[in-house]
Amino acid sequence: MTAVDQLLARLTMYRLVIVVLGVFGGWALIAAGAGWLDPGIFSVPAMLLTLAVMLGASIAANAVIGRLAGASPHLDSAVITGLLLWFLYWPSSDPRTLGWLALVAVLAQASKYVIAVRRRHVVNPAAAGVVLTVLIAWAAGADSMPYTTWWAASEILLPVAVVGALVVLRRTARYDIAAIFLLVATPLTVWGLIAFGTDTGTAIRQAFSAYPLVFFAGFMLSEPLTLPPRRVQRWMLAALAGALFALPLWSFAAFGSFTPIGPFESTYELTLVVTGILAFAFGQRGRVGLTLRERRPMGSDVYEYRFAADRPLRFEPGQYLELHLPHGRADSRGARRMLSIASPPGSEVCVAIREPEDASSFKKALAALPAGARLAATGVSGDFLLPRDPGEKVLLIASGIGITPFMSQLRAGGVRRDVRLLHHVRAGEVQPYAEELAALDVDAQVVSGDLPGWDEVLALVPDAAEREVYLSGSPASVDALRRELRGRVRRIRTDRFLGY
Repeated sequence: MTAVDQLLARLTMYRLVIVVLGVFGGWALIAAGAGWLDPGIFSVPAMLLTLAVMLGASIAANAVIGRLAGASPHLDSAVITGLLLWFLYWPSSDPRTLGWLALVAVLAQASKYVIAVRRRHVVNPAAAGVVLTVLIAWAAGADSMPYTTWWAASEILLPVAVVGALVVLRRTARYDIAAIFLLVATPLTVWGLIAFGTDTGTAIRQAFSAYPLVFFAGFMLSEPLTLPPRRVQRWMLAALAGALFALPLWSFAAFGSFTPIGPFESTYELTLVVTGILAFAFGQRGRVGLTLRERRPMGSDVYEYRFAADRPLRFEPGQYLELHLPHGRADSRGARRMLSIASPPGSEVCVAIREPEDASSFKKALAALPAGARLAATGVSGDFLLPRDPGEKVLLIASGIGITPFMSQLRAGGVRRDVRLLHHVRAGEVQPYAEELAALDVDAQVVSGDLPGWDEVLALVPDAAEREVYLSGSPASVDALRRELRGRVRRIRTDRFLGY
């Protein structure tokens, strides 16, 4: 795990996005004050007033609608939505325009509860707010409603947008989605611009400086809650998003015209709505309520939590869930945590957590819950799955609490494969799940102390070079093991334990 990753991991995804958008917005204000953005459009007072309206309406609506819906309003989410919307509309000081923009923010927050199934929102809230407002204005025949301009796409803002997008994509490990989107959307945008008579070099420059390719890929398309759970599914939707994003331009190049979709001349917001609905169809449909049954000590500072699910959780062994536990005075890591699932698919859900003395506020709040307490699983994701071919020889190497996804796989029938397990634990620590692994008759070896090197792995598993190797544990241990085994085994799959 690099120093950059360690730094980024100190903040929740939500707060990191707020910081990045804040820096981006600060640079926009500096550019406006210096006259680098069109002074006829961008005045600092109007920008600040528009920002205040967007943020204020978003935060207030989130608090009121959330409480009316019986939910726990998520402040960070409301701030992000307000900031994103600010970058979509020209700044204004006109009261009527600001009223429309406030409505956009309110509808964005309402969409999280209205366009939702079992309290899981289906589409990007900012995009939903825009689409709903356009439809309302269209149905009412109102012609004073402002339309999105996506002014985040600007030549002077582009370098900061690129850096910010790279930071967010690194934190979310979503470089692949952004790359596929850009590989599809960029040539289609350039093709359309050339069809309008722009020369190739200018078209390429304008594609990035005048169209929100970078902002869309880095801040909008990558939202974790509106992505499907599997990598291939995300790739498919990223490609589809690229085609829909550039639809007005490439349809003109291909057919000589573009027919607007109802009142929508731009397809950016519709793209996010369509991909959100499809992602929802791929994944766990809505939140799943969980009731705590037991907190079971597993040795040292490791505990397993067993929950009864209101309905079976849809997942495949090796995937992880997002656990939502609202609690007072949450630290910088927030009230949500990604945790590998340790149980097989069914109505019981188990996770295992290491709880050191300096544990996060989330872990302390979880440890304090009494039996019968209620919380929620808000999503399932991951590609750390055993090979489809049951005849494939597999070597599982876990470090510490990284054993959890392997327990899910073994409990679900993975023991019927040709599978070997190496479990590294720190010197003097008790091996979690030792008795159950013995009962499952798993061919397992414990390595205590330092991480095993290649020679030790080969001594314990003589045919290791012929096996597909799965690595799970802390980011540092996974990185070290991967470097040690690279080029010596058939294939390596990694799972940096997300709840670490």
